[in-house]
Amino acid sequence: MIIIKGFLLLFLLVSHIGLANADYAEAMRHYERQEYRQALQAFGAAARGGDADAQYMLGRLHEAGSGTPQDFVQAHQWYNLAAARGHRHAAQARDALTSRMTAGQIAEAQQAARAWQPEEAPSQATPPSRPDIETLTDRQGIAEIQRELNRLGYDAGPVDGAMGRRTRNAIREYQADIDLIQDGHATADLLRRLRQTEREAVTAPPPTISPRIALQDDFGDGDYRRNPAWTVLSGDFEVDDNGLRSIVATQRAADRESRRLSADRPEEIGLAMLELILEQTGSVRRDEVPIAVEPARIFVNAPVDNAFRMDLQIASRQRSGSLEMGLFQGSRPTGNGYRLVYSPGVNPGLSLVRLTSTGVEVIARHEGQLDLEDGRFHTIVWTREENGEMQVHVDDQRLLRVRDTELRERFQGFVLANQGGDYTLGRARLQDR
Repeated sequence: MIIIKGFLLLFLLVSHIGLANADYAEAMRHYERQEYRQALQAFGAAARGGDADAQYMLGRLHEAGSGTPQDFVQAHQWYNLAAARGHRHAAQARDALTSRMTAGQIAEAQQAARAWQPEEAPSQATPPSRPDIETLTDRQGIAEIQRELNRLGYDAGPVDGAMGRRTRNAIREYQADIDLIQDGHATADLLRRLRQTEREAVTAPPPTISPRIALQDDFGDGDYRRNPAWTVLSGDFEVDDNGLRSIVATQRAADRESRRLSADRPEEIGLAMLELILEQTGSVRRDEVPIAVEPARIFVNAPVDNAFRMDLQIASRQRSGSLEMGLFQGSRPTGNGYRLVYSPGVNPGLSLVRLTSTGVEVIARHEGQLDLEDGRFHTIVWTREENGEMQVHVDDQRLLRVRDTELRERFQGFVLANQGGDYTLGRARLQDR
């Protein structure tokens, strides 16, 4: 147990390491007494100087609305900054909060984190060290351990020197993370390790802030109409336990007259893409192209840079028709953009198409069939670099690679079109590169 050595604690606690640490200690005292407004001010002083622990606590206060109106944007920003400085729990808290935010709120928070700069601390003399561990009573030592655990993001409860269940659980969690025996004991060696953890974190280079997320949705709230708000252009969509689902019947085309591509007739755009893809390979005649009786189309506004990364989870249950996934520019979801077209049971099974006001052009295709109808979800990752190089991976296998610089403006949103079949979008994530 921690050695008992007298009454030097009050004197030594006054001289915490650095101005930011002093602000943080004061803030924690307010926080433990549920004086949230005072805690907000004190955490803010330390956070503006770059203290990751204070930034994390500011995130908690803003997320909960303690001492300030609830503000997810500010909470996300402070979590993001703390995560960039290596705080253990900040990234997890940020990612959990993301699911409760709109794409616009996430973008605003990401931009705020990118623009943030720490304030320069005033020059000051070298402060004295923290209280010597050998001078602490048992209760004082436990209080110091609680304070250190809370600082590092482990929930040890109030800093009261009482060894309760929350403190033991926090100790065990910390011990597990550094590969120690998980006995939950408060010892002098544990306190030394906790303080050493701070020194190691200070010298570690901060990781870069994660890219701005334009769209993230797993449809876990059961409603595609909000957070974010998807808009149906045609057909029917529903959210079930697996995600966003649409079922569209198909029929064979016969003696169809050639039509001029028109943005006012999106059903002709989809058919023109499918016919062009199949006719270029000669694998299917024009009158054999399966077309949707009534295509199902849906889009979501999600402004993203010209260089992007898209992660999708797709399930297909019928070998018919086709599925289009892509990005559009401007105000028309059927306007300029790129479309990734999956055509089950035919060759090519996957094609990348550029869509402009002048027509449709296939810019890359996978030579071979692609069969995703196996009752499970498949992961599609589509990336585009600043130089126009695009790659498409399906289940970690690269199927498409092409460079195209025709479309240079940023994209406005994501569009999905079921041209016949039974498809489910389990997850969609879109972010800047």
